[in-house]
Amino acid sequence: MTGTSGKNKNKTEEKSGTNTKLNGKKPKQPPKRRGRAGRTILLAGGALGAIGYGAWQAGRTRFSSKISGKLALPGLKAEVEVIRDKWGVPHLYASSMQDLMFAQGFVQAQDRFWQMEFQRRLAAGRLSEVVGEATLPYDKTFRRLNLKACAEQDYNAMSGEERGLLLHFCEGVNAFLAQKKLPIEFSILRYKPEEWQPLDCLIWSKVMAIAQSLNFDTELIRAMLVQKVGAETAARLEPLEIEDLPMIVPMGVDYSGVDFDTILAEFERLHEIGGFAGAGAGSNAWAVDGSKSVTGKPLLAHDPHISTTMPGVWYEMHLNAPDFEVAGVSIPGIPLIIIGHNRHIAWGIPNTMSDFQDGFIEKVDPTNPKRYEYRGEWREFESWHEEIKIKSKPSFHKEFFRSVHGPIMSDFNPNIAENEAGTPEKPVAVCWTLYQTSRAFRATFRLNKAHSWQDFREALRDWDIPSLSFTYADTEGNIGYQFTGRIPIRGKGKGMLPSPGHTGEYDWVGYIPFDELPSLFNPETHYVCAANNRLTDNTYPYHLGSEYVGGWRAKRIITLLTAKEKLSMEDFRQIQSDVYSEPGHIFARLMLQIEPENEKERQALSYFRTWDGHLTTTSVAGSLYKMSIYKLLRLLFVPMLGEPLANKYLGVGDDDLAPLNMFSGLPGPMIIRLIEGNYHSFLPEGQTWEKFLRQALAEAMAELSQRLGEDMGNWEWGKLHTMKYNHPLGAVKPLDRIFNRGPQPVGGDTDTVFQTGYAGKNGDFTANGATASVRFLADMDNLDNSLIGITGGQSGSPFSPHYFDQAENWANGELHPMLSKRAELAANSEGTLILTPG
Repeated sequence: MTGTSGKNKNKTEEKSGTNTKLNGKKPKQPPKRRGRAGRTILLAGGALGAIGYGAWQAGRTRFSSKISGKLALPGLKAEVEVIRDKWGVPHLYASSMQDLMFAQGFVQAQDRFWQMEFQRRLAAGRLSEVVGEATLPYDKTFRRLNLKACAEQDYNAMSGEERGLLLHFCEGVNAFLAQKKLPIEFSILRYKPEEWQPLDCLIWSKVMAIAQSLNFDTELIRAMLVQKVGAETAARLEPLEIEDLPMIVPMGVDYSGVDFDTILAEFERLHEIGGFAGAGAGSNAWAVDGSKSVTGKPLLAHDPHISTTMPGVWYEMHLNAPDFEVAGVSIPGIPLIIIGHNRHIAWGIPNTMSDFQDGFIEKVDPTNPKRYEYRGEWREFESWHEEIKIKSKPSFHKEFFRSVHGPIMSDFNPNIAENEAGTPEKPVAVCWTLYQTSRAFRATFRLNKAHSWQDFREALRDWDIPSLSFTYADTEGNIGYQFTGRIPIRGKGKGMLPSPGHTGEYDWVGYIPFDELPSLFNPETHYVCAANNRLTDNTYPYHLGSEYVGGWRAKRIITLLTAKEKLSMEDFRQIQSDVYSEPGHIFARLMLQIEPENEKERQALSYFRTWDGHLTTTSVAGSLYKMSIYKLLRLLFVPMLGEPLANKYLGVGDDDLAPLNMFSGLPGPMIIRLIEGNYHSFLPEGQTWEKFLRQALAEAMAELSQRLGEDMGNWEWGKLHTMKYNHPLGAVKPLDRIFNRGPQPVGGDTDTVFQTGYAGKNGDFTANGATASVRFLADMDNLDNSLIGITGGQSGSPFSPHYFDQAENWANGELHPMLSKRAELAANSEGTLILTPG
């Protein structure tokens, strides 16, 4: 078994140690996806689980970080002090940037090296070397993207100073490896890691950029909708209001013959990995100036939305060197601080939801399928060969292809002109800013050192991918907002659908100049807010994108920011934890139009009547709302689109993880708007909303009874909506008991400020989607009053007290202080480690 997914055609180039052809009949249905990488990364069986359990029992005392005393490390130039506070956060004090980067690499590796190893192997498509055949689909996906070449391109363009920072960081990681005290995962998998290299830092930053690229798969689903119901109806299926109605289909494009399922499977794997899965997306960030703050100085809040894993995406740190001090969260395996504050400024980084991915359908030469047409000429597809090593198996070989627009994302093989049915394959390339040299590392370094709004903006000129909405506050009293990223200007169209590649007229012709990207500095509103909503109106001269998550979160944040004349840090903390659902509250009022036909319906409607719209863990009305709207959407769209396409559109399905795209989570609020306005879109002729609402409620009540019992008082949202924290090795029993945590009841949904998205099997509300992976509050009057909290905990070791110690506080919206003063650190320290030159 090769572990391939999608159509089983055009595979003479795919070999597993021999020259045997793997061509076979085209399956009637694409095979089921394997689900989230964290759930399927190990399917090796009970023997591996037994080995892992034995290793755990035998080595419980071996897998903890040294946090006190002295440790000599070759490569250091001078001593570095590492103070860990009672939350497990390391505070590093070095006498040079060289030693600081060395120490950051060492300390990150102490607590998170297995995560770093998993990430670099995933990004490079090398998991199967140590895991086996189960991870081959993920390795193929990442080899297709060829991220190593992207990382090399970035490294070659770096300055000597930037390379030096990476090299010193890598020396620190390798100093940890030289200690020969590896995390337990290596004992389970029975292999030793390679040394850490600069490209290992850069390649994972590419995966982070991929995770925040949210458009291409939505383009494909739009094309499928156009195929199914036509452009006009497809336009009405857009969850958000956009300018172009009906849908403008690019001239000369024909979507028949495009292998949508295989391409979508590729992108679903990209969104499954590394903790970036799920409905709901982006982040919240806002700031107020001193006129709206009780301190007279700005306050800033940020919570980036990424799904939960064990360990989590972020690692808290406080870094100190001469003329350099910064605190916040880092990404394990990457130097510096990504979100946080220095002694002058603070920043957050929500996703702009802009469009910097376009699909192009290439026109193949019917006489020579190795060629494609571009601007009236025939060009040969570029290709490269990949050998994927598989543990205990022969290697897997595959050839990948690219056009002038980018890599071919389907299983198109120009060495075979057609499949068995005689239908030519239509290759689809993705044009993506990922493949242009990135200067994001330079921007991060300059951002960490910035003292002012001017420094901040100059740093962000180099921030190219992903496109982020940087919010800003400083100790001088200023607040601001800066849109960043390399945003394409298209010769034709808006990139909402895959375009024909052969004419060249839909190609990118340039990028929006940085100085013409949206920006605010000390606005008259006295606040800035970005919550993945649309940030410009129709007067803005450029097209930024067509996919947003709606304005519900932004509207709620602004409502709460303007409800008080002056706001405090506690007000900000409560806003971050707010679970009010305006769509849910509206839906509850709409349901009250139903005349109950029995006592059970009367009881259900009574919960809606008294509900305040807050999706707390104990809310019965919340469960009734979520299950009813889910049933209503299926009643409307399954007959119209058919089950497979309806599942893609709604973000649900029969697999463990649903198709992930920017439609997921949005049709519900769209339908609520239609019902509220008494629009009859999507209703069968002669039907009424009341009839559909009644049927949806009846089906919801039946399913809730089956799941949670007949007592309606037990139908609490937190019993349906739980958070799970899964480790890559936790798919194998009994390793799940060692590495995994949860389930943990949580409130909220995709439309609340406290976002807890979900995507998965039909009617499964497990919060496996995007959520507040870190919450950060900065007090610019006194930065020592700043607060932070991450999902799970600081440590990657399941034996550490900091593996899961922040989870309960996180669920309750509670944060811990970002200590920096020596006296406070001494009072809250759990250990001081002195790193000395070896």
